[in-house]
This record gives sequence, structure tokens and C-alpha cells, in this order.
Amino acid sequence: MVFSNLQMYQRSNNFIWTDEYISKNMLTAHLDLNSNGASRNINTIKKTIKWIESKLAKEAKILDLGCGPGLYASLLSKKGYLVTGIDISQRSISYAKKKAIEENLQINYFCKDYINDDIGTGYDAVICIYCDFGALIPDEQKVLLKKIYNSLKDGGVFIFDVFQQGLCENKQEKRDWHYSDGGNFWSNNPHLLLEEVKHFSELRVWGTRTIIIEENKKPREYITWDHYYSKSKIQELLNKNKFKIISVSTDLIAKNEFASNDVIFVEAKKHRECKDI
Repeated sequence: MVFSNLQMYQRSNNFIWTDEYISKNMLTAHLDLNSNGASRNINTIKKTIKWIESKLAKEAKILDLGCGPGLYASLLSKKGYLVTGIDISQRSISYAKKKAIEENLQINYFCKDYINDDIGTGYDAVICIYCDFGALIPDEQKVLLKKIYNSLKDGGVFIFDVFQQGLCENKQEKRDWHYSDGGNFWSNNPHLLLEEVKHFSELRVWGTRTIIIEENKKPREYITWDHYYSKSKIQELLNKNKFKIISVSTDLIAKNEFASNDVIFVEAKKHRECKDI
């Protein structure tokens, strides 16, 4: 396999969220509530839930996009909200459904790809937490914003978070490889791990590509993207897609070594005609 340079907004056919082995490790990371890995630590999650509560009326109907194993959805349900969760990982959704039954929570969970599948209508709010929106490439963001707009009631809000400039302090360009005996995040078998991290500064995005090469198997490639924004840039993007920022918060994330704490949380209202504000 030729290890060519990562190209702008290149996508791969493999996904960490649906891989049989990696999805197990992703779920484990989600459920480590002392970590800022796949989900944030429990104190930050509770602080975020409190902030979301301050924006929504009781018993509001909420759609949680990229809900994972239901950490936010379950807490919001316990607060009296009517919650639907969508995630592409069948493993995470299966866990979330089981947990909801155990805790007697009336949450609707669906294993779906929220870019390509129907997400429903009639929501008072749509949330998308842990910078998932910035992991989408521009064409996907445009599709999702249109779907969210159509899924919201008039006056409904989209609540989400994105990285700011500080993300660049936690990342460094590289292109290297190493051998592993296996039993790590990527594979249980011996493998070569090739990794490339590239900064496309003109578009304010970092790309990370990981290639796993195992004996007698076809190489697997995983690519992720992380955009970072200023408030004016995210405001511009939202306005072009019929949303208006009505509030932001920049102090919900504690300093951590896993990912940047320079994060802006945005509450954007569905708005028929948006102008720069």
C-alpha cells in the first residue's frame, strides 16, 4: 500500500465507531467517567447538562445526535426532558437501550447515520456534544444543518460545541509508524501502525489518518477531522444556514491533557432570515 499524503477532506471506508474490535474500546472509553477520552469526565458532563437546562423549558423534546452510550441523554431524561438519541455505533446504542431499561427511562434510541438517515421532526432542541459538528467536513455540515433546521419546531435551538484556536496547542504535525504486538486500542493482533497528522491552516482544520496493517489482512484506514473556529466564523457558518447565535459559553471545559479545553458552546436558534449580528 502506498502511503501517500493525506488530502484535504479525504474520507476512508473504515470507521472507528462501527469497527467490531475498536468499537469495544470506544465504549470502554465512553464509560470511563474520570477521563476526557471518548466522553468528557462526569463533572464536565454534569456542568454541561446544567448549562443546557438553563436554555430549555422543562419537558422539552430533545434530539441527542451522536449520543454514544447515552451519558447526556440519560441525565436529561432524569431531569424530565423527552429525549431521543441517535448514534452510528450499534454497540453504543445497545448499551444505551439496556441502561435505559435498567433505570426505567423512557428514551428512544436509534442506530442511525445522522448525515444520511432520517432524524425525525418536532424537536424543541437538537444537541451535538463533544465537538462532533467540527469533525464533519463542510458538505456534511451543510447537510446536517439543513436536517436539523427541518427537524426543529419554529423557534427551536441547536446546541453544540466546537474547538477554538487553542486546539492547535494540543496538536503537532507528524508522519511516522511503529510496530505493535497488539492488544491495544487499534487491534488485538500484531500490526504495523502508520499515522499522519496534518494541519490545513487555511481552512482551520486538523486531519488525522491511521493505517493498520496486519498479516494476511487488507490494510484498514481511519481518518478523522477536527475543525476549530472563532466565534465570528461559527456565527458566519450558522447564519448562512438559517441559524442565529443567541448565547455562547467558553468556561464549561476544565483544562485537560486529552483534548483542548479551548471550546465554545453555542446555542443557535432556528431563524428564517439570518443577518450578521
